Amino acid sequence: MTTSRRRAKHDPKESEREILEAAEQFLSEHHFRDLNIDEVMRRTGLKRPAFYVHFRDKNDLTLRLVQNISKELFDIADRWLAGTNHQEDLRRALVDSVNVYVEHGRLLRAFVEAASGDERVDRVYRGLIQDFITAAAQHIKAEQLAGKIKKDVEVEETAKALIWLEERYLSETFGHASQVQPEIVIQVLQNIWISTLYGTN
Repeated sequence: MTTSRRRAKHDPKESEREILEAAEQFLSEHHFRDLNIDEVMRRTGLKRPAFYVHFRDKNDLTLRLVQNISKELFDIADRWLAGTNHQEDLRRALVDSVNVYVEHGRLLRAFVEAASGDERVDRVYRGLIQDFITAAAQHIKAEQLAGKIKKDVEVEETAKALIWLEERYLSETFGHASQVQPEIVIQVLQNIWISTLYGTN
């Protein structure tokens, strides 16, 4: 049994998982600026050199943490884009997105903070936002051509404004200890999106 536990402890995939979990736990309690490798590794019981087997620095660690969450958000967006009941599909996407931020808001805010001080992280951050803007613009254009969205909506800039507004609002709301009730956030975003695109609540 002792040998089995020792092997599991030093398995690279298991070590990586432990470091990622420890880092997200740390970021749920502290600001990104306070993140340090020694504290993260202390939470795992692994030695500091094990960190550099998997990550270059704390910014690289943050990028890796955000990868899975970004995929989850893209999956939510894809379900909205593929939907046929435009307002209901949009509301469902907002509910699911808010739930992601409720669970991972502090980490996603750390990602934004990391982007402000690291060009590589900033490129990834802005690239992710642009992917959402592009997808939203394509959907808005298609809905507009189908007569479901107002003709006077300027597609590209409206998509940009809505995506940036939503990301900043969710990051500010759920990236701190004090939080607004998720149901209120969902209603606020729903009103903004639907009134902007469809002209009704």
